[in-house]
Amino acid sequence: MRTTLVVITVVLLQQGLVAALWAAMAWLRLSRGPALHWALAAAAVCAGLVLVGQRDSLPEWAGFWLASGLVLAGLMAVRRGVALFARRPLADAEQAAIWGLTMAALGAALAAGPRWLFVSIISAALCHVFAATAWTVRRHLAGEFGVRAATGCAVPFALIAAVFALRTVFAPVLPQSIGSSVHTEGAANVASTLVFLVAGLLLQFGLLALVMARLLLRLRHQSEHDELTGLLNRRAIGQRLREEAERLTRYGQAYSVLSIDLDHFKTINDRFGHPAGDAVLRDVGRLLRQVGRSVDHVARVGGEEFWMLIPSTGAEGALQVAERLRRAVDELRPSALRGELPLAVSIGVAVADRAGEPVEALMQRLDAALYRAKAGGRNRVELAAGPGPA
Repeated sequence: MRTTLVVITVVLLQQGLVAALWAAMAWLRLSRGPALHWALAAAAVCAGLVLVGQRDSLPEWAGFWLASGLVLAGLMAVRRGVALFARRPLADAEQAAIWGLTMAALGAALAAGPRWLFVSIISAALCHVFAATAWTVRRHLAGEFGVRAATGCAVPFALIAAVFALRTVFAPVLPQSIGSSVHTEGAANVASTLVFLVAGLLLQFGLLALVMARLLLRLRHQSEHDELTGLLNRRAIGQRLREEAERLTRYGQAYSVLSIDLDHFKTINDRFGHPAGDAVLRDVGRLLRQVGRSVDHVARVGGEEFWMLIPSTGAEGALQVAERLRRAVDELRPSALRGELPLAVSIGVAVADRAGEPVEALMQRLDAALYRAKAGGRNRVELAAGPGPA
């Protein structure tokens, strides 16, 4: 078998396996909509490659025009799947217009133009598809993945766009580099098919990178957040407390921590049931996020106890936040309680303003302040005593 046909067969097998992989991922409900698009895309590319491999025994319109149309449609499905993945509006009208104009131009080039013109037209269309895909990934996933990760995920698509841009430019400059038949041995045919092999590998690497990045982010989110309220959990808030302690040591920036405990929460569970208690916890969690600033960190650390970490804030500011929280909870009327039972919280406040104090010592002072608030009649705010001698 000639080298070109060997490479085409390899690409065909590659795309067939990829189609099965994405179909399986859709069945497993991993990015189901995008995965279905990518499975159909690989199937369309496979169909196009089958026609390419049979060019010498098919009419020109089937071996060139139809084959190119199938490949272009398949890769446009990749772009549509990426838009779905990024939760962006679908550019269906634009893609339909580009596909129609490209197919009309390819038909004209096949009928009257030189072969390099046909190659330039399809290469330009594919360059646009991959450049637009790279732009969608880089721009619209940066907020979710972070700029670096989104840029890394966009690189494979940008590289493929660059390859097709070069093919667009060099086709008219070096028309002799375009083979007339896939059954003809020659560097031109081998290079072209190798380009498609590498492009296919880059494409699937980019798509898998998208899915894996989102999966890892979800796993990280689940490991750091409380399942019931969506707030940070104890481990995550502990890490942020250590970061603030390091910032205090380096730059002398004080910070404060609030411990917020729902008063008589057991009564809610006993009287209204645990589902009502869970609903109350969710309502209080939303309220804490609303009252806090965007730079503050709120966590549910167990049962009915919450912590709020307030960076760059001393005693006066922390007490104001705590009192505002206490009043807001006092005015909260969760629907689960049907207006039959008021809510109240006891709040302890501790300020970290001395470098070198261990986080554990700070939290002990915070616990003591919360205990005093509970012992003093509840529904009140207590400021922790300062740290002991250094």
